[in-house]
Amino acid sequence: MKKSFLFGVFVVFILVNTVYAQSGLSRDQISQIATSVVQIMALVNGQPVSSGSGTIVDSTGVIYTNRHVVEGADDFAILLVDDMREVPVLGYYASLVGMSEDLDFAILQIDRNENGRSLNTGSLNLPTVPISKSEISHGDRVYIFGFPGIGEGYLVLTQGTITTIENGSISGKRLPVWYQTDAEISPGNSGGLVVNESGEFIGIPTAVQSEERTLGRLGGILPMTAVAALLASGVELVTQQQIQQPNTPAVTTGGVHVDCANNVSFDNGVEIIVRQMRSGFTYTATAIGINGFDPVLAVLDTETGQGLCADDEPAARNFEAGLPSAGRVSAASTTSQVRFSQTSQQGMADVSLVVGGFDNAAGEFILIVEGMAATRADGKGDPFSVRLTPGMVASGVPLTIYMISKTNEFDPFMYLADENSNIFTFQDGTGLYCDDAGGGDCWGDSVDLSSSYVSMVSGRLLPGGGYDAMLQIPISDFEVSPAEFFALTFIMTSYQQSTFGDYLIAIHAATQ
Repeated sequence: MKKSFLFGVFVVFILVNTVYAQSGLSRDQISQIATSVVQIMALVNGQPVSSGSGTIVDSTGVIYTNRHVVEGADDFAILLVDDMREVPVLGYYASLVGMSEDLDFAILQIDRNENGRSLNTGSLNLPTVPISKSEISHGDRVYIFGFPGIGEGYLVLTQGTITTIENGSISGKRLPVWYQTDAEISPGNSGGLVVNESGEFIGIPTAVQSEERTLGRLGGILPMTAVAALLASGVELVTQQQIQQPNTPAVTTGGVHVDCANNVSFDNGVEIIVRQMRSGFTYTATAIGINGFDPVLAVLDTETGQGLCADDEPAARNFEAGLPSAGRVSAASTTSQVRFSQTSQQGMADVSLVVGGFDNAAGEFILIVEGMAATRADGKGDPFSVRLTPGMVASGVPLTIYMISKTNEFDPFMYLADENSNIFTFQDGTGLYCDDAGGGDCWGDSVDLSSSYVSMVSGRLLPGGGYDAMLQIPISDFEVSPAEFFALTFIMTSYQQSTFGDYLIAIHAATQ
């Protein structure tokens, strides 16, 4: 199971209609800009493996796109349009100039004609889009060009406004490094073109963030200001060959960095994002170390990165667990626990739980999250994401998730979500879900949880039951870089959503 099976942040549904501006860009401008937008077909050994979009920025055939559009490919077919009402046709082939290790950015150079023969790039005289030097503000109208997969092969234009501008630092300079927009973006748009009302290149559509309960979503844009600063800094772009050098040691440690008070910090954190927690409710997270591991637990606001840290909580030293993947986990004085509320001033908001090792020690742990409930208002269910890190993958410990009901009436059902929050399904039709652990209706290796148990804040041990759910995901084959955000998203609900009640989540993971 490689990371290609989960499209994470890049995938949303869009309504595919070619949108012509009511104001701003004219029809002639739209038609002219369209000739500079290309469809990139990523090839391996001459066979297409994926596709994305790009923009010609120099008449000699220089193309800007996203790094994730070109990663893993050894050649690139470039398709162009003369008329947006027609599908693109093969015009050239291109080679990778380089890609950034810090930004999701890459450069291609057209160097061959449609027959694969070398050409003189100085004589191409291809149409280009001027790069904007204007400042971008909230509310500015933007237009997005690209080739989303659900556009049936056609160049699609959508429009919206800039909703968010995030500043960051590049070479010591503070500048916009991320925009968000309410304009629709979909897979295949990645690497394409975002222009302002003057038809100037302001950014590259890169990602999508969606919210499960309201289906709200915002598209992420890599600003050209960030790209220009990166290129001006003199940072050398890397090639696919440099990344794949056999003598380059693989990253086998590390995770999420967290700074806590009292000079406590760690770099090997495992992050669990509980999506859309309810305000006004109190939750409890408890991290129990296995075989002497001393966990540090942080509960953070995903927007600000601020929150609470805990290490060696006396009130939790009697917590223990007995779970199939970990065996009996004894109580210890090093157990960490945080009781917290969602305080974002919003009805629902994401909260990040991060478990790391004291002094960056490696080890395994059980994380127990209490306060969860399945209700009629949950839509498809309660989503949460586990961010994979190099330390998790290299540990060799599978990621195991348990959903344990607090009442006999509630029948838990858990599944790995695809890009549309439905059950992820393999090509053979097998769904990655679990109804009753240990039974025939549960993917992978699972065990009846009737003999399992976990501690709770009330002081009693919560026994597992025959209807509780368990999913164990082998993660040792995943390829994850330290700077990459790659997460598996799970949905917690009930069988056929016919029962409701309180439950807790227990996660067995490791880091190094």
